[in-house]
Amino acid sequence: MFLIILIPVIGLALAYIVNKMFPKAQFRGYDLLPFFFIYACHLITIHQKRPEFLPYGFFVFFFLVIVIAISDAVKNKNLSLSQTLRKIWDYLTVNTIFWYLGLLFLMI
Repeated sequence: MFLIILIPVIGLALAYIVNKMFPKAQFRGYDLLPFFFIYACHLITIHQKRPEFLPYGFFVFFFLVIVIAISDAVKNKNLSLSQTLRKIWDYLTVNTIFWYLGLLFLMI
């Protein structure tokens, strides 16, 4: 139960440290957050004795979105692949945070 709260806090602390160490890098600290939040969501589903495929199903869905974005970027050469992947990764970050908060709310 303690790890459900501790893992996202570690992820946030690591994101803060990365942002302070590399302020002008293209890689931002919060890019690491999905890894921490997906595992925390996994721990919540185990604690609630719900099916465990939820976090991994979401992660597989994310990779399918990447494949579709790459194929679109190859077909339409006007799209920047790096910008597309950056937007998708930001989308994953926001979704995992909201998913984690939603699961915490349901756990109460």
